[in-house]
Amino acid sequence: MTISLVLGLLAGLYMIWLLFTLAAYALPVGAGIALSLWMRDQDYGYLAAILGGFAGGVAIHVIGQTLFASIRSPIIRLAITVLFAVPASIAGYHAVQGLAGLAIEDGILLSILSCIGAVSVGSAAWMRLAGLDPAAFSSDPGPTRVGAP
Repeated sequence: MTISLVLGLLAGLYMIWLLFTLAAYALPVGAGIALSLWMRDQDYGYLAAILGGFAGGVAIHVIGQTLFASIRSPIIRLAITVLFAVPASIAGYHAVQGLAGLAIEDGILLSILSCIGAVSVGSAAWMRLAGLDPAAFSSDPGPTRVGAP
């Protein structure tokens, strides 16, 4: 019984880490799935639909990264980041609602927890897309060199 509890805790923590790590890819994955389903509805066949959806998702991810890296306008960079962070927030909301819904009943507490999850997952995706390192925001300046200019 103890081993089951420990393994369940580790699995839950791994799922949370995975959610925060993969949240930045919610837009490319969603677009790839939508393209794949559309191609299948147009009678392209299963293999072509899967390959097309994969290519579409990769293309959206690469285009987003390229635009974010090459454009220096803060407003356009903000728009690109919001475009990628909003689907991540939606995915975070539903993931927290699904997991917390296993433990608590529907109600205001579940909605509040889901909103907190959406904000935190969206923030993590925002930071990952912007290339910000969370360790850079710590209050410890680190070691200083003596005699450095």
